[in-house]
Amino acid sequence: MEEDVARFLEECIDSKVKLDLVLFFHDHPKFVDGAEAVANWIARDAKVVQPALRLLSKAGVVDKFELGSGRYVLYAYTKSSRIRNTVAKLSRLYHEDEAARGAIVRRLMGLAEAHH
Repeated sequence: MEEDVARFLEECIDSKVKLDLVLFFHDHPKFVDGAEAVANWIARDAKVVQPALRLLSKAGVVDKFELGSGRYVLYAYTKSSRIRNTVAKLSRLYHEDEAARGAIVRRLMGLAEAHH
């Protein structure tokens, strides 16, 4: 696995939800909407998606926009070409390389077990 992808996984992706979110935004780079809509698109509970989106926003992977004095919060894929290029590599590995996908999932499962 390339160093930038491994570092990105280490620093930004510590759950399957975050992986699903990153891959979703990569596949839908013009998508902009709230946590509820994102949760619907990836078939996850918004209560799980919302904190993951906040953390991905802090990491610079998604951009967060607050409207109406913070009443409405929208998320969009980062404009950072460095992050987008790294996520493109991650997406290729995950979708096209069975061994890499297995390694990514095993890593996330290991992290999940360590948090319990």
